[in-house]
Amino acid sequence: MPDENKYIPDLRLGVRLKTIILLRFIAVIGQLLTIIVVGNILLFQLPYLEVYLTIGALVFSNLILFLMYSWNQRLSETTTAIVLAGDIIQLALLIYFTGGLSNPFVMLFIVPIAISLDNLPIRSSLILIILTLISVSILGFYNYPLVQNDMSYLINPNILTIGIWFSLLVTILFLSLYVGRLANESREVSRALKVTEELLSNEQNLSSLDGLAAAAAHQLGTPLGTISLIASELLNKENLSNEGKDDLEILIKEIARCKNIIGSLGEKSSIDDDIVNKIELHALLVELSELIRVKGIKPDIIFNENDDDLRSFTIERRSELILGLSNLIENAAEFAKENVIIKISKVDDMIQLLIEDDGDGFSNEVINRLGDPYVTSRKGNDSRYDGLGLGFFISKTLFERLGIKIKIYNKQKPDYGAVVSVKIPKEGWI
Repeated sequence: MPDENKYIPDLRLGVRLKTIILLRFIAVIGQLLTIIVVGNILLFQLPYLEVYLTIGALVFSNLILFLMYSWNQRLSETTTAIVLAGDIIQLALLIYFTGGLSNPFVMLFIVPIAISLDNLPIRSSLILIILTLISVSILGFYNYPLVQNDMSYLINPNILTIGIWFSLLVTILFLSLYVGRLANESREVSRALKVTEELLSNEQNLSSLDGLAAAAAHQLGTPLGTISLIASELLNKENLSNEGKDDLEILIKEIARCKNIIGSLGEKSSIDDDIVNKIELHALLVELSELIRVKGIKPDIIFNENDDDLRSFTIERRSELILGLSNLIENAAEFAKENVIIKISKVDDMIQLLIEDDGDGFSNEVINRLGDPYVTSRKGNDSRYDGLGLGFFISKTLFERLGIKIKIYNKQKPDYGAVVSVKIPKEGWI
């Protein structure tokens, strides 16, 4: 397989500034309303100066962010992590001044963790998780207790404080494992889909270039023929000098060379027929099999003896089909020891291609997960197995667009190797 890393787009992580600012202002409003309710309705005595300074720090940092970055700018990974760390510290201070773990709003520590897991890589999220756990642990032992008007203290029993701390710990760890994995898989799928789109776009661009080449061949054929005719007539003139004859002979040779180049372009594609868009199935497989020859493996293309008409069967040159098959054939060649075989037959109303190799086959651990992005498709310690497993994902994604069915399995013992079954519908797009 080609180096798949070079196709991986840079999916920028981090959160947009407007999202951060809006969430933080919602947090400010919620904190202010909570302080008003606790102080004026529930009649708890609070250290208002410290509380309002803590809330004011969040407002001030929001204003700083607004002045430093554009409204729709996506903050970098580092900046996002710093901002979320500041939010955790701000929330910890506010909880400290309002009763510690006896404050039911202590569960809000989950919010910045959830944001980090969804938008940051695990290394940054892990730092924030550790910071949160440290903050919660400190608040369990050190805090400013809530005092009612009768000067009584609202203090949780030790067993309740430990229970709250433990529940927060479990919740944060569960969130980290579950939500983190979901977010990571979502990012992987998005990245792999972008890879697919880029590869498909490249193939479509190449197809466009084929059309331009065909058009050029068609348009240049007539004027080159005219020039060649005039040059031949001038060459036959009696009063022409030897130097002039030499120049005309060179000109005629160069014109012939141009015609040959144009002729080769016209053989590959022509705007006057369906060759640009259609190709015989056998010719397509031979074309794609040249990818294998480069790796020193001679492919065998075998048509079912009862379905020999498939050899001349015409199929559309769709970008999705070409890219998908080329990925599968290259993968087979990469892991084959000596042989790659492509078998073609009819199965019901579909054309079946079996791409077989004599390699080690698919491992039991990943065979059920193939089709997910970044799952390596083979087993072993060889450096060849270190790929991201994008090839099969790309092929599967492209084939699904065309209604093509794909299946993988290993050969039955005593044979060994992998088999990829591709079933192409004869109706609809062929």
